[in-house]
Amino acid sequence: MPDEPPHPALRAGDADRDRTVDVLRAAVVEGRLTLEEFGDRVGSAHLARTEDELATLVADLPAAPHGSQPQPTRHRALFSHLVRKGPLRLPASSSYRSLFGTIDLDLRQATIEAPEVELAVHNIFGTVTVLVPDGTDVRVEGGDGAFASLHLDTTSAAPVPGGPVVRIHASGIGGTLNVRTREPPRPVERLLGLGRA
Repeated sequence: MPDEPPHPALRAGDADRDRTVDVLRAAVVEGRLTLEEFGDRVGSAHLARTEDELATLVADLPAAPHGSQPQPTRHRALFSHLVRKGPLRLPASSSYRSLFGTIDLDLRQATIEAPEVELAVHNIFGTVTVLVPDGTDVRVEGGDGAFASLHLDTTSAAPVPGGPVVRIHASGIGGTLNVRTREPPRPVERLLGLGRA
């Protein structure tokens, strides 16, 4: 008996893509995916043409979310330098206080505990830099205190539809808040005209 021809892959519809994004959203909230991985997979989900392509994107993830209880965290830099980077676990709410200090917060490999996370940044004559992955929906509120400055540079990619939101509440006087999607060039790179400021 001749072999039967393989069945053609089923075309994916918008509802299939939405269900896949729901699974990915739950996975990033649970810490199973980083923000960067989430952005990459959601982008692939929107471009997927078949159900098999969508299934591949969630093959290593559970179909149903398992709830977790977010815990608030607080961090301080008092006349000091605080660096947080790597595979961080970012709770739904956290606060960062800088008093004549420097805080570098790199979220590009972070996992989050809620679809929307809040960072309360109270900065008095310090410098706080937040690095986020491309496509992150970042919303900054405040930052208009006396002698304060805000530099927002996240224009390299549009926010991922349905993705997590990072909401930054900025306050304090005389501080500088930088929100970027990539690290600024080192001094040597600036001299050579390389990288981005």
